Amino acid sequence: MSLAGSPSLSSMASMASTSSSAAASTVAAVTPLASWASSVATNKHWVGSAWILSSAILTTYSTTKFLKYQGKEEPSSTEQGGSKTLRQFGSILNSTQKQHEEKPQKSLRKTKLSRATLLTLYRFSGSLLLGLFLHSHFYQISRLLPRFLKTVQVAQKFLLPSIFLFIANYSNSIALDRIGISLTYTSKCGIPLITVLFTLLLDGIAALPSNATLFSLLPIAIGIGAASWNSPTFEMFGFLAALTSTMSQAALNVVSKRVMRRTGVKGVEAQRAMVFVALGIGLIMTAANGVAGKLRELQEYGSNIGNVATMEEEAQVTQPVVSSPPLWLTCIAVLAYHMEYVLSFSFVGLVEPITYGTCDALRRLLIIVMGRQLFGGDKFSKTNMGGIFMALLGALMYSITSAKGGGGPKLG
Repeated sequence: MSLAGSPSLSSMASMASTSSSAAASTVAAVTPLASWASSVATNKHWVGSAWILSSAILTTYSTTKFLKYQGKEEPSSTEQGGSKTLRQFGSILNSTQKQHEEKPQKSLRKTKLSRATLLTLYRFSGSLLLGLFLHSHFYQISRLLPRFLKTVQVAQKFLLPSIFLFIANYSNSIALDRIGISLTYTSKCGIPLITVLFTLLLDGIAALPSNATLFSLLPIAIGIGAASWNSPTFEMFGFLAALTSTMSQAALNVVSKRVMRRTGVKGVEAQRAMVFVALGIGLIMTAANGVAGKLRELQEYGSNIGNVATMEEEAQVTQPVVSSPPLWLTCIAVLAYHMEYVLSFSFVGLVEPITYGTCDALRRLLIIVMGRQLFGGDKFSKTNMGGIFMALLGALMYSITSAKGGGGPKLG
């Protein structure tokens, strides 16, 4: 019997032809979408707008809900104030939580990790996985391992920015958990000014914009402070965490730009590399804290051996255990973070650090406004409204002076 007439070989050839046609059609369908996504990713106006809006709405809601989750649904503050649109937005998201809670559950997940630590680890690990799997050739599984190895290789060049990324995120979560949205983001109104200072120290006076452009940063900082004047109760540890996050974020803006310029790695590749290193830092820190906690327990146990009364008292003390937020809320928080930082690192590669810092200041202003609308609070006073107007006026001044050539030399 000839090989050409073999039924098995004919069927194999037919299957190969069919799979090749399917692969070709898949590539043909994905290519226009990939081209459109590529064009949007290089447009600083689209990237900047998407970054600001997604961060102000989706990240603000999911992060605050995650940090304040107590294992049961509390009355939504959006029902007490805010516009009709925002109340509907909050009710839609809250209805999702109610549907999950109505389903019978065996028990709530418990963890000894602080909520800030848990959020930081979830964010970094989830963003890394999304970055590895979501790309224009996602249908080619064979590219996953080379993509991961490239991320590991690039990560070695972003060690310093990764440290600032971890500190900024972790301390920001602590600040939000302890002192709330308004005071946390009020303390961050100095990021543009700190960015200017870092730019001056690293690149010299020639890298700074004109005096008119620098002057426009002042009303932005003052305006954000006035917009959130009625802040929550002051708490020193939380306030120091907010200041630490402010300094780290400003340093990240400048240092990451310099590394991107030197290595040629920008946008999502840079973000993925820094998230990989930051996740490693978080895991090491968590493991170290766990080991230190066990050693303290053993030391206390050894010192109390023979003292029956003390051991009985300690046995009655329950260890602080926190209920983990549900899976749906965790997924939203991770997705929101990934969107925010992918857009952020794409945007920082398209503009100079001072422009990025100014847009970041406006983003924080919107976060304060949205936080007040979504989670309640006093109505805006005349001071608050004046602060909002002042910050927007400062942004307009910056745009005008930069467009007229006052933006200084390009940094990248």
